[in-house]
Amino acid sequence: MNLSTIVRVFVLAGAFILGGVLLNQILVAAILAVLSCVLMMALHLRRHNKFKSWISHPLTPPANDLGEYYPTAKRMHTSIEASRNRSRSLVNAAQKYKSIANNLPDALVILNDRMTIESVNRSATALLGLTPKDVGKSIATLIRHPDAQALFKSENESMMWADIPSPVSSETRLELRLFRVSEQETMLMARDVSDMSRLLAVRQDFIANVSHELRTPLTVLIGYIESLHSDELDRRTLLEVVQRLDAPAQRMKSLVEDLLTLTRLESSPAPDLSSLSNIDGQSLISAIIEEVQPFASTSHRITVDASTDVVVRGVHVELYSAFLNLVSNALRYSPDGGEVAIKWYRHDGSARFSVQDEGVGIEPQFLPRITERFYRVDPASSRVTGGTGLGLAIVKHVLKRHQSSLQVQSKLGQGSTFYCDLPINRIEEENLEHETS
Repeated sequence: MNLSTIVRVFVLAGAFILGGVLLNQILVAAILAVLSCVLMMALHLRRHNKFKSWISHPLTPPANDLGEYYPTAKRMHTSIEASRNRSRSLVNAAQKYKSIANNLPDALVILNDRMTIESVNRSATALLGLTPKDVGKSIATLIRHPDAQALFKSENESMMWADIPSPVSSETRLELRLFRVSEQETMLMARDVSDMSRLLAVRQDFIANVSHELRTPLTVLIGYIESLHSDELDRRTLLEVVQRLDAPAQRMKSLVEDLLTLTRLESSPAPDLSSLSNIDGQSLISAIIEEVQPFASTSHRITVDASTDVVVRGVHVELYSAFLNLVSNALRYSPDGGEVAIKWYRHDGSARFSVQDEGVGIEPQFLPRITERFYRVDPASSRVTGGTGLGLAIVKHVLKRHQSSLQVQSKLGQGSTFYCDLPINRIEEENLEHETS
């Protein structure tokens, strides 16, 4: 073997060895690359599964280990939270408005464009008899009053109201109003106007009563005045006519004075301390007796039993007017020979004023109304005996202004007792006790 052959052998051997080393390095690199890819895929799969698991419960904040999924999860969570906050605000607002609607004194009914019910509040149940079970039903089938039916069908914007009795209670008057909220929704409101209707009726009755009370004396006055135009009247006849004019004129004067008194009592505030004074009931009653004595029948017997140490604090002119009305009524309705008993005494820590007559009495069903203006149990006898029909109304308001009220006990054929209890003036009472001791 020559030298060149040996050299070639060594070269081939070195190349073989060097190629093996390079091949091992390439294999190692390939294996490492494969392992790296497998690890990356495993990590990506793990993050994907975590993201998928989070999506099923997106209300919790996303974890930071979601990798490339974290920005997407963060945006989704922020959007969901914003949407939840908006929904929560809407729910709170809806609950607030529902609470407000349910606490309204007026009935509130939301109708769609077919006039079927979408919602009702609690007052709709109380006033209209509608309940949540009526949602989806036509309002026209549930409220059948003709005026309500006309309202539901009306297209005239100026005629979107009606006055009907409540379907729940015929004694309750309702004012119905329709409001077009949109093309799809209409709001029906119902308000209890019973008190307003009663006040209107009272006002109408009052005007009618005043007109009636003035018409009679005015007719008499006009008749006598017309007779004065005659040239044939002598002086004696003329004086008789003038004297007869006095009674109807005095009647109208009394009516006007009582009306003014009643209006003042109703419209003015309760008396303040500066307008109050100590009132001795015995002295007040004595003054009243002096005033009514000339007008009382000679056959009437008036008895007075008044304590001297009972003093109240009040408005003198008002209590005088109230007590005078009660005494005058007792004399007016007592028969000839009847007794009118007036008492002023202590009763359960109060000062009681009472007037008892022996008249015909009042039936129980009439007692609640006797303090109404112009109300008379027996209109015919009342006009014969006189009076304006406002006396007991004045008494009621005076006593109310003095923290008291009018009480009545009556039996048919035996008479009536009108009485009231007034707070005793404790300061004056203590002074009297001190002076006595």
